[in-house]
Amino acid sequence: MPGHSEAFKMYQSAISQKPHKATTGTLTIDRYGCVIPVDTTAGAAALTLARPTKAGIVGGIVLTVDGGDLTLTVTGGYNAGAETVIVFADAGDFLMVYSIDVGGTYYWRVVSQEGTSVSDLAVTAGAGITAAADNIASSVTKIGSLYKTTIVIDIDGLHSSTTLGDIIGGTGLASCHIGQITAASCGTIFAGQVECIEAPVGGDADIDLYCATVGTGTEDTAIGDLEEDALLAAASTWTAGAVHPLTAYPPTTEFLYLTVGAGLTAAAYTAGILKIELWGK
Repeated sequence: MPGHSEAFKMYQSAISQKPHKATTGTLTIDRYGCVIPVDTTAGAAALTLARPTKAGIVGGIVLTVDGGDLTLTVTGGYNAGAETVIVFADAGDFLMVYSIDVGGTYYWRVVSQEGTSVSDLAVTAGAGITAAADNIASSVTKIGSLYKTTIVIDIDGLHSSTTLGDIIGGTGLASCHIGQITAASCGTIFAGQVECIEAPVGGDADIDLYCATVGTGTEDTAIGDLEEDALLAAASTWTAGAVHPLTAYPPTTEFLYLTVGAGLTAAAYTAGILKIELWGK
């Protein structure tokens, strides 16, 4: 039957390229069902995924042999935040993409992945946080015409000082922001709140949320030393379940920081989880 015949042809031709073994080059997903295996036996590879030439193409890339990381740059970006770089670290790491038409320009969008560094994060924390905090995760979801950005941070491992307004982060580390707000990813923020999921232990339990125009702020230095800093949410001692709404909203392109709210304790946190929710349009 014709329908069965076409489906069989698509199945037969699912892998459209031989394993890519070069450490550089361009990958092209040019038809429905195209799967490109990559073999990094020769060492770490830096490859580019070409922009699609039409909408409706589904394809994949899989790291079949791990002789080094595969760093894939997706032309045009792979999400609404225009992020471009995806890392495959282990054999079996897999990516599936779908092509879309946005105003006459074609883009790839990730529909599934396993093991890669693909992110739909609205914000990415600085090294002064990611190198020290027990965990931080964020996401953005589109609800109608609105953007909801959620950041959850386990502050275990971060450090506070005894000076009101000092930046909280990894001891002595720079870039202690917990993410940057951008219009493309988060919209223009018009509402938000901070919720305590687990009470802080060890460091100062009074933690405020600030924003500033630069992301280089260092732990144990004043948030006021950064450009155009602004207090977004002030809290007394955090307890589990407490919620404080934002009293001001971060402009687009600004970075978010946690700061010392009371200056009572200079110590490392051993527990504490905060959830920040922001609404944009």
